Amino acid sequence: PEPAPEHELVPTEETIAPVLPDGPSEHPSTSYVLHVNGADRPVSDAWIGESLLYVLRERLGLAGAKDGCSQGECGACNVQVDGRLVASCLVPAATTAGSEVRTVEGLAVDGEPSDVQRALAACGAVQCGFCIPGMAMTVHDLLEGNHAPSELETRQALCGNLCRCSGYRGVLDAVRDVVAAREATAEPVATAPDDAEPRIPHQAAPGEGGVQTHEGDVR
Repeated sequence: PEPAPEHELVPTEETIAPVLPDGPSEHPSTSYVLHVNGADRPVSDAWIGESLLYVLRERLGLAGAKDGCSQGECGACNVQVDGRLVASCLVPAATTAGSEVRTVEGLAVDGEPSDVQRALAACGAVQCGFCIPGMAMTVHDLLEGNHAPSELETRQALCGNLCRCSGYRGVLDAVRDVVAAREATAEPVATAPDDAEPRIPHQAAPGEGGVQTHEGDVR
């Protein structure tokens, strides 16, 4: 046979079965416990750099949060960490040990979809459905801090959630319907001062993990 051209790599014993050098692993592992939706969920022998999104989906079987961009830009993976909305694809899971994590699976009340989830479906916001788990988390976060947002405030809250199908009209209608329904059934409560600035949620910056307080928050 003709000899192999010089630019081609000829397999040898070393390239087929390379010997790994001794020493510490380049991918150290750790074990910890996440408190997710009110329950402790142990995570064992996990690479320390795994994102919260990966651990929720692949290790804990909570597949509600979606991996849309892996860069914190689309909002499909939104969850709450200690009551703060975060892009779970940017948060190292190990850093949330000891925090309260809530995912879209934790929005249900007595096993039934929340009023926000029902309204999103009724108002036609759910089309392909990929963005809806993150959208539902954002709307819940918005209404927890601002019980009667204007349409502008709702749009500002949703600016981090990308949707290619609905044009957002159904989401805006859903927020309006939820606010109206809650007001119709709520008992009178003390109102906030007129000069109190309503909270508009936003995704925490990478590494913050959603545990920071921000000026203007109404908790």
